[in-house]
Amino acid sequence: MPAMPSQRLLIIASRVYPGLVSERSAVSTRRNWSLDETMMAFALYYVLPARECDDKGADVRRLANRLHRTPSSVALKIWNIAAHDPNRVGLGKVGMRHGSKLDERVWEMYTESRDTFLEQCLQLLFHTYESAGLENDDIVGTPSVLETTHMLMTGGEREATVMQRIHQQYFRNLLVKNYHGRCCMTGIGIDQLLVASHIKPWNVSDAVEKTAAGNGLLLNAFHDKAFDRGFITIDDDYRVHVAHSAVPHDEANDRWLYRFEGMRIELPETGRPSHRFIEYHNKEIFLDAA
Repeated sequence: MPAMPSQRLLIIASRVYPGLVSERSAVSTRRNWSLDETMMAFALYYVLPARECDDKGADVRRLANRLHRTPSSVALKIWNIAAHDPNRVGLGKVGMRHGSKLDERVWEMYTESRDTFLEQCLQLLFHTYESAGLENDDIVGTPSVLETTHMLMTGGEREATVMQRIHQQYFRNLLVKNYHGRCCMTGIGIDQLLVASHIKPWNVSDAVEKTAAGNGLLLNAFHDKAFDRGFITIDDDYRVHVAHSAVPHDEANDRWLYRFEGMRIELPETGRPSHRFIEYHNKEIFLDAA
């Protein structure tokens, strides 16, 4: 018996994006998503690294279990939501043509009231998990979303602090994905040594700028600190410059800083560093600012 149209779309998705949705689990009965369910999937997308958003991810499987859906349908929903993210659309990966209008709507709601909407999404997710009994959870894996939402719900930290951490995690996940998990200066690909650097600092950025892909560089911890303190910067051609007035020439400095001078950083697939943020860094942060 040939696959129905909706099933064929799922199978196509599994072939175009291998690992996101397995072909075997892609064939399932279609059931429309509610707004609440879509908001929970949005919460997963916002918090989880891309590698944990496939149908094998612990939190994807956990939500699928709670919603009585297949893990592949939840993974596909997250993919469709991602297709409407302004920070990712440049990747050229679009959602299903017959995807729900709710996928676009949740981004509109997020834009209208960022923290309030995101908190609502996380609360829905937590309550759904809680109602099923977290202590009896049979899904093995690190419950990163559970930890984040539990902190938010129980007041373990000030709400503003928790939301800041959530936004910063989204920003890091975004840059790791866009830069293929490698430092744009050195090519280092050790996740624990990589930092999502803001070009225009977090504390002077507005709500949109804080999570804008164009306001970020993925750097190793050493060059992140050097960039943050203004010892290095990049120009509009994405080439590295060292602050000569602050960095004396010696063997170590030449090896770790001056050897990169004039070198063009590796650029991401989408969300290239914005010239307006680069200009801010050149004028306000760089120690050799004119």
